[in-house]
Amino acid sequence: MKTTIKKKKEMKEQNNNQPKQNAIRKRICKHLREIEEQHHIKILYAVESGSRAWGFSSPDSDWDVRFIYVHEPEWYFHIEEEKDTIEQMFPDETDMSGWDLKKAMRLFKNSNPSLFEWLHSPIIYQMDKTFINEICQMETQYFNPEKAMFHYNHIYKKHNDRYIKDYGLPLKRFLYYLRGILVCKWLSDKGTIPPVRFTELVDATVEDTDMKAKIAHLLELKKRSNEHNLEPVDEQLFAWAQERAMFYDQKVEHIHPEKKTMPDEKLNRLMYDTVKRMATQYPNSPSQHPQKHQNK
Repeated sequence: MKTTIKKKKEMKEQNNNQPKQNAIRKRICKHLREIEEQHHIKILYAVESGSRAWGFSSPDSDWDVRFIYVHEPEWYFHIEEEKDTIEQMFPDETDMSGWDLKKAMRLFKNSNPSLFEWLHSPIIYQMDKTFINEICQMETQYFNPEKAMFHYNHIYKKHNDRYIKDYGLPLKRFLYYLRGILVCKWLSDKGTIPPVRFTELVDATVEDTDMKAKIAHLLELKKRSNEHNLEPVDEQLFAWAQERAMFYDQKVEHIHPEKKTMPDEKLNRLMYDTVKRMATQYPNSPSQHPQKHQNK
């Protein structure tokens, strides 16, 4: 019953915010087109990352847009290594960062946890379905839960060392800390790609109903307060989180992740096919006028 009421409330909030969300989406898509034109690229996939994707953004949170892009075919035949990232901050607090397809393929092969989060973001701005369908079919082969556990353990330890000194602290930092701990629990228990939405993660990993209620209360506070507001964290929740953090610290010490030696053929083929297919979308591309270029 409580779950049904919660879902109805979320749906009502989404409907009320729909005009604003549509305007934001339109603005972000415009920025993506500007980046394509400025850098002579095509964006294959663009999503929201960070607190907005996780579901605990504040009213003044930035928009953290992450994307994978592809160059024209000629770009991939340079002897010298070219810059394979694009970063741009727009005046409207939209932070955009993207990886070239080749870089993304290398990171996918190495089971980069951030890239796997992008692929499961609930907020998608732009998507080439052919590319995403093919890469997602290979996820389970390349995802390394032990490597991911090291990554999220490092995240919550970093927040513990820098920010978690007492019960009064920015909610943003405590939720980042807590999310890292809960992802480690998911990885330890299930060994699969964790959910991006924080509420889904909490539902799947927190059995104590009191702790769930305390976390839900913090989420509501975070959604209403500014990014760096200091708020008291419930002492019981704080102690509960630290106990679990220490447990996964010890667990990680005994993990020695084996590097998966996956063949490159599938990723090489996906990259080749994608670059070739997207080449037809560039103006004056040889792929668009093959006869014309043959006659030269």
